[in-house]
Amino acid sequence: MTKVLELEKISKEFNNQKALDKVSFTLNKGEIVGLVGPNGAGKTTLMRIIVGLTKRYEGKVRFQGERSIGCVIETPSFYPYMTGFENLKYFAELNGVRDKQKVLKTAELLGLSDALKKKVKGYSLGMRQRLGIAQALLSDPELLILDEPTNGLDPTGIHELREYIKNIAKERNITVLISSHILSELEKLCNKAIIIKNGAIIDTIDLTKDKATAVSEVAIEVEDTLETSKVLRNNNITVKKLEDSKVYVDADKDFIPVIMELLVKNHIKFYSVKEEVKTLEDTFLDLMNENKIS
Repeated sequence: MTKVLELEKISKEFNNQKALDKVSFTLNKGEIVGLVGPNGAGKTTLMRIIVGLTKRYEGKVRFQGERSIGCVIETPSFYPYMTGFENLKYFAELNGVRDKQKVLKTAELLGLSDALKKKVKGYSLGMRQRLGIAQALLSDPELLILDEPTNGLDPTGIHELREYIKNIAKERNITVLISSHILSELEKLCNKAIIIKNGAIIDTIDLTKDKATAVSEVAIEVEDTLETSKVLRNNNITVKKLEDSKVYVDADKDFIPVIMELLVKNHIKFYSVKEEVKTLEDTFLDLMNENKIS
């Protein structure tokens, strides 16, 4: 795969407090990568370093080929009494772009064609966000950085923005680095997720792999969790955790008949046995609570 960006041991301090601690990762052409972490984890600081808004830091930021980045790091600002087209045209000219058709095609890519003649003061938050992304795309960037672009959007707006971002990556073959606290949306959108806590990367999850086998477990609802756990372990089945009336084992749905036969054979009273696919949110919460399963 073609590298677009490589970060090597990026560190940053504010008032003797580490905001970033030796962060290293690579972004490849055409992929959508989620940056996941709680507030204060260092996501925005890292993005500001990548786009050049923060100059003093340790480590290396390497761009392959031309350094071309589009970004929406804070709420996009526009001239409210100008139309969407007038705003895009103005910012395009600031970037040396004077092709009207390029402005129109970029707006079309974000579903804004019908709104270009309207004044921006009448735009919804979702439309403003899409206009901000359109503005960031005018310089034909290789890398698009979006910091919490779905903040404040309703479910419909979030869904629409997700589809537009996927379309952008596909149509223009650009790399997208996106942070969001809505983990279910990142899971639907991204190829991989980089999880950051206290300024350091604690895990990288490949979201393109077969989730049904890579991140699934079987939940067994039983009367006696301790006895059930003992029986399972005695038969070389890995018990991951006990929770209320459930026992979770490291297996997928193909193993359920074996588990049920074992429970019946050992006279274990159970109420249900079903596969539960572990989501990005589940993984994130485990990691934040330092409960990562090795």
